[in-house]
Amino acid sequence: VCAGTLNGLSVTGDAQHQYQTLHKMYNNCEIVMGNLEIVLIDHTQDLSFLQTIREVTGYILIAMNVFASLPLQNLRVIRGTQFYEEKFALFVLLNYNPNTTHALRQLGLNQLTEILAGGVYIEKNAQLCHVDTVEWRDIMRDPRLEPLVRDNGKACAWGGAPCHESCGGHCWGPGPEDCQ
Repeated sequence: VCAGTLNGLSVTGDAQHQYQTLHKMYNNCEIVMGNLEIVLIDHTQDLSFLQTIREVTGYILIAMNVFASLPLQNLRVIRGTQFYEEKFALFVLLNYNPNTTHALRQLGLNQLTEILAGGVYIEKNAQLCHVDTVEWRDIMRDPRLEPLVRDNGKACAWGGAPCHESCGGHCWGPGPEDCQ
């Protein structure tokens, strides 16, 4: 168990300091008590230490990063005991560099099955694919909330169907192992 943060989009220090803080906080962590905020992380950083996280009690904020993928493949539950912008448990915004090809391309939250409270907001991630192929309503427990997923992945190379044929149209990525 490790503590989360409540910084929002404010950051202290440069990108290297930001990364070192993230590594210190979440290395070997399985349950984040509070919020998981990943902001302004460079494409050169190794985020594999995040793969041990299975649960976040608050919200997840992923904003203004330029890494290609997020190793949160073992995350199962976002409890949503706190919200970002008063209603979101998962908030993903502006994860690309307009001047380069570095960008978040896949969320890869293949094990995520429950968002117990709060909504989903995923917008303006220029190269993020496979977010509109996820059936967010199956994950979100509050039926009154509408997932806001728009203006992402302008250059997704589908070459046919976005999901593997065995996925029935709902997936986190292109392969048969990415079915939702």
